[in-house]
Amino acid sequence: MDLLDVLDTINRIADNRNGREITGGSVPGLTESKSGQPLLPARAGESGSVLPGSFLQGDSDEHDTVFVKPVPGSVVYCDLGFGFIEHSGIYIGNGRIVALERDGRIVSRTPEGFTKGTTAFCIYVSCSGNHAVGSREAAERARDKIGCRRNYNVATDNCHHFSYGCLTGDFESSVVMLRQLKAECRETLGAESWCVWDHGNARELLEMKRAMLKAAGEFVEKRRSRSV
Repeated sequence: MDLLDVLDTINRIADNRNGREITGGSVPGLTESKSGQPLLPARAGESGSVLPGSFLQGDSDEHDTVFVKPVPGSVVYCDLGFGFIEHSGIYIGNGRIVALERDGRIVSRTPEGFTKGTTAFCIYVSCSGNHAVGSREAAERARDKIGCRRNYNVATDNCHHFSYGCLTGDFESSVVMLRQLKAECRETLGAESWCVWDHGNARELLEMKRAMLKAAGEFVEKRRSRSV
């Protein structure tokens, strides 16, 4: 598998989940770019880059080899668009996640519905060590909001803003970024790690992710050696 195969596979994942290739305008939530992460080149001979290294490598608090089941009130998130943006929500039990979507609706989704139309390989769960943690109050707040609407704004009132509100009770905060939400999870839940929700074909997809990481690393190394 070379880097072009990686990109083709990513597009197939998106096609299978949403019937078309993912674009930035199709995602239901927003967070910041993962600053400080290296960008992978599109292909040899082309300028610019297409994917942040974090799309394949993950953040330092993400543990792709540890699988857990969320508990009610766990905060969950997945990749939305090639490592640049993520989508978050609150697990309420019985395999359901409550999240704010781009059209302003607050909905309850299955894991498959939560990741539909994204480039996610898996869903990450708030954990302390290797154990999922959550807040029953957060689950109750999220459940109470199902069917409600918010004035969704990609920069001021997005999915992370909603998740933070469920966690703290403050739905009018200035929190709109995943790193801010994670900071509150550390404070409120003692969540210092994010492990993979063990459901569906998550293990198979993560094996694909590791193959992509290996191929991308080999591509970068070959390009680097040719430039020396």
